[in-house]
Amino acid sequence: MRYTLPLLVLFGLTTLAAAQDAQPAGDKVEKITYEDHVRPILREHCFTCHNQGDAKGGLNLESYGATLEGGASGEVVIAQDVGSSRLFALINGDETPEMPPGQDPIAQEKRDIISKWIELGALENSGSKAKAKKKSGLAMEGPVTTGKPEGPAAMPEGLWKAPVMDLHSSGAITAMAHSPWAPVVAIAGQKQIALYNTDTLKLLGVIPYPQGIPYILRFSRNGEVLMAGGGRGGYAGSVTLFNVRTGKPLITVGDEYDAVLAADVSPDLSQVALGGPQRLVRIYSTADGSLLHEVKKHTDWVTSIAYSPDGVLLATADRSNGLFVWEADTAREYMNLQGHKEGINAVSWQPDSNVLASASADNEVKLWAMVDGKNIKSFGAHGGGAEWVSYTHDGRMVTAGRDKVAKVWAGDGKELAKTPGFADLALRACFNHDSTKIVVGDWSGEIRVYRVEGMQELGKLKAVTPTYDEMIASLQADIGTFDKTAADTSAAATAAKQAFDNHLAAMENSKKAAGDAKAAMDAAAAKVEALKKAIAESEAKQKQQEQEAAAKDADAKKWAGEIAKAEQALNQANAKLADYGKQTQAKSSVVTAAKNAQGEHQKQLDDLKKQLASQQQAIDAAKKKVADLDAKIAEATKQKETTPDDQKESKQKEIDSLAGEKTAAQAEVDKLAAEAKKSTDAIAGKEGELKKDAEQIAAAEAEVKKLQDETNKANGEKANAEKAIAAAKQNKQTADTQLASARAAIDAAKKAKDEANKETGTQQNLIKQYDAEMKKQVEQLKKLEEGKPNVEKAMNDQAAAAKAAADKAAAAKVELEAIKKEKDDFAAYPAKLQAEQQAMMTGIKTQEQQVAEAAAKQAEMEKQMEEKLAQIAKLQAELDKVMEEKSAVYAQLRETKQKVETSTDEMANAQAKLEELKRQSELLQSLYQ
Repeated sequence: MRYTLPLLVLFGLTTLAAAQDAQPAGDKVEKITYEDHVRPILREHCFTCHNQGDAKGGLNLESYGATLEGGASGEVVIAQDVGSSRLFALINGDETPEMPPGQDPIAQEKRDIISKWIELGALENSGSKAKAKKKSGLAMEGPVTTGKPEGPAAMPEGLWKAPVMDLHSSGAITAMAHSPWAPVVAIAGQKQIALYNTDTLKLLGVIPYPQGIPYILRFSRNGEVLMAGGGRGGYAGSVTLFNVRTGKPLITVGDEYDAVLAADVSPDLSQVALGGPQRLVRIYSTADGSLLHEVKKHTDWVTSIAYSPDGVLLATADRSNGLFVWEADTAREYMNLQGHKEGINAVSWQPDSNVLASASADNEVKLWAMVDGKNIKSFGAHGGGAEWVSYTHDGRMVTAGRDKVAKVWAGDGKELAKTPGFADLALRACFNHDSTKIVVGDWSGEIRVYRVEGMQELGKLKAVTPTYDEMIASLQADIGTFDKTAADTSAAATAAKQAFDNHLAAMENSKKAAGDAKAAMDAAAAKVEALKKAIAESEAKQKQQEQEAAAKDADAKKWAGEIAKAEQALNQANAKLADYGKQTQAKSSVVTAAKNAQGEHQKQLDDLKKQLASQQQAIDAAKKKVADLDAKIAEATKQKETTPDDQKESKQKEIDSLAGEKTAAQAEVDKLAAEAKKSTDAIAGKEGELKKDAEQIAAAEAEVKKLQDETNKANGEKANAEKAIAAAKQNKQTADTQLASARAAIDAAKKAKDEANKETGTQQNLIKQYDAEMKKQVEQLKKLEEGKPNVEKAMNDQAAAAKAAADKAAAAKVELEAIKKEKDDFAAYPAKLQAEQQAMMTGIKTQEQQVAEAAAKQAEMEKQMEEKLAQIAKLQAELDKVMEEKSAVYAQLRETKQKVETSTDEMANAQAKLEELKRQSELLQSLYQ
């Protein structure tokens, strides 16, 4: 037993550690005990019904030991775990029936004592010590992902949607299961299993189940395989595993004489356990379909079977409240869990495999700890009986019952939510893959999908799936509705958009009108202030002009004297300018002559430099000629040494001739060098002349500059004088003008003051009008802004509705084309199978012909071999040659035999494939005829 030793060792160690941790910090901690504190409360309120002589519900509270032992529903006190202690839940009103019955609730202070007693370890008396907290196994450390695939979860791909039977209504939902990792729910029907997408509520496909009705459906832990168990009541039953992606059957096990009511596939897909009315649990191998174990412990119909998520244990339950746990590998009994009063309808494992939940017709769901087999929690789930219980990844449960509702529970048995009522008994319920939704089916065949948060109904599914024609007709009707809705909502959206635009325009108009009124009011107020300022300025200006008028006459006389003085200075400046002009002209002529001489000297210098350059080139050429002649003389001298004696004289003449040329060339070099020396001396002389020219020009230019400076100074004096004359004249004229202006300004100021006073009154009246208009527009804008969210929401809602309608219409049209194509493909499928069958028949005939030809060839080769052997007996002298031929014949024979064997194998494979095609064709004809 794989749990026993490790868990006992672990439990012993944790008990010791917890016992040490549970020691009180000091003597000041008051103990709350059963004898001193709890028993008096129980005596007053509970002993009447729960005593040794009359232990209702099998619960006796008269003694400490009996209290901890619990009753028929299991333990009622879990030391240090108030939440899991049913005794406190009942007296606190957390569970029904509330205790004590027919009386007022126990006082709060007494309930607090019982709660504290349990929390501190449920001590018996003052001498007792707190024991280690018992691990109930209800709490899980986060969601469990046992079996989660690494890649994308399995989804049906290319399954036919045609129903196996054309039915108009569905019976009770006999089986339902949801993939643990993908949005796929499987729903049992008549001779079929319907697969739906629980995200879109769309039909994904139909898996034929010719065996009859599926009474149990389960997905494998990795979601790749769907297990279906069922059959025909009183006739036959079996379990089939299907590939979720393709819908194809993988293996069928079991040959029962009645329908299979309960089954499960092990997490590693190696075993299938099944049971039903025959009261037996049979475990089969999926490798070869062989029977591995047969369990005969149950005394009534086997109603539920489930492997633990870790594959270690197998739970089985029956109609007579029998509940057992077996070792999955050996089928040896591990636990006999007793406590239910009536038949058990369903079992489910907590994802960490530590807790088993069982749902019974006695209304209760019980939670069993696999550490010790104790019932750690019981709660009344459904009045009239609990039909189903199923865990999800995070440890929550969903149940269905005869009270016509489904409920969601926390792992500790606390009710979290429940569905609205169904028309009939709720039979099956399961979480979707991400635990956000539940799917619930009832006795009448109604299937609803709810979002767990808020228990919002999302839609309905059907066990009776529509035909292709019905789907096409429905989609066509939907498309018409969607198109009309899209047109209507589009028009409404356009109108809403126009209303919103109009609203915005009205807001802008109000803003603009308010702004315009404010600007006009501000402008009027500014104008009033400007007018007041202008009146004050006019009065001040009038006084100022009167004061200035007297001073302007004296200023005019003063400026007349200044004019005469400036004219005298101007005459002196003009005399200086005339003298400086004559001197500058004379010196400029000197500069011009010097520069002309400088230009001529520079031209002569440039000519001399060009001449020198030409002479230098000639010198270089003459020197090169001398060097070339030296080389020739050296070469001729060298050749002379090797020349025959009779030719030496001729060679010497050649050398002498070359030497003469060299002497002439050297003389030319010397001559050219002398000429170049003369040019160099001439250049030096010209450069001296140019230097003198530059010095003369510089001296003359300096004198010209000095005269120009004096001229500029005299021009400045002249300009100042002219400026002084102009300024004095202007000032005199200004003084005269200002005097006249001052007198005119006095009259204008008086007139402006009167007009400003009149305009001020007008502007003040306008300010009042603009202020009233601005307040009116601000109030209107406020109302428009308050109404803007509603108008905008209406626009967005209409736009969203229009888009949703258009999207629905487009999606429905795409789906319609896909359904039409699938219908055509489905109709053509039998012909396709027949064509494949015919092709296989043709292939088999070809293989048979090849085998016959190979066999004939083999016979011929054997005949040839016999003839050769006869020749060997007769012709011993040709033995070696014949043996070689014999070896060749044997090699060819072996090759021919191998071909025959290969052809035979290929024919066998083709025959097997043909049989499979025949089987599929017959199945299709039997299901859809």
